[in-house]
Amino acid sequence: MDRRTIKTQWKDTPPDAGIYAVRVGTGVWIGATLRLGAAERRLRFTLKTGGARPPALQAAYRGEMKFEVLERFDEDISPMARERLSKERRAHWVERTGGTAL
Repeated sequence: MDRRTIKTQWKDTPPDAGIYAVRVGTGVWIGATLRLGAAERRLRFTLKTGGARPPALQAAYRGEMKFEVLERFDEDISPMARERLSKERRAHWVERTGGTAL
């Protein structure tokens, strides 16, 4: 496959948006993203290389993390509605789990 085809396929892929939890040690961090798979890969990479934010997440990391999808959003909602929903649902899950927002 050439670059143009790959780029087109990536752009045509519907967003896999949702809310996730990262469990490291005894801590829980809650985040929202447009692409859940990419968020997990990014977190694993930044934790392994020592660049994870917030610093408390990196400090708690001891070689193991658990990535858990808490909620997936419908791919048909508008970007504006998805942004509002992300904020609301992340706040809900932070309160419910007692975690920290990413």
